[in-house]
Amino acid sequence: MALDALLAKTGIEVKDIDILVVNCSLFNPTPSLSAMIVKHYKLRSNIKSFNLGGMGCSAGLISIDLAKDLLKVNPNSYAVVVSTVNITLNWYMVKERSMLLCNCIFRMGGTAVLLSNKGVQGKGV
Repeated sequence: MALDALLAKTGIEVKDIDILVVNCSLFNPTPSLSAMIVKHYKLRSNIKSFNLGGMGCSAGLISIDLAKDLLKVNPNSYAVVVSTVNITLNWYMVKERSMLLCNCIFRMGGTAVLLSNKGVQGKGV
């Protein structure tokens, strides 16, 4: 998963994450994706966790903006933004090749980014 790769690359531990913002363009399960991540990674009970969905492709940018604003009011913090897309429900199953482009561009996938307002430390990523 993208979060595993982020943790491995940055060297931060899950206990160090103060803010979690998760977004998925269309998929909005219950419990939320952010709740699933908190449980799976055993994140702190006092983590500031947000789940954004149903906003299409703009959800990724809105998530980064939300994390930026939260870092402004939470000094010395790490924020993780996890963005994913799941178009399985909207997979285009026709034989007309020109209409299959969206299946190639908007596939299932995800990414995670670490934002911080801490001073420079450790290795750069």
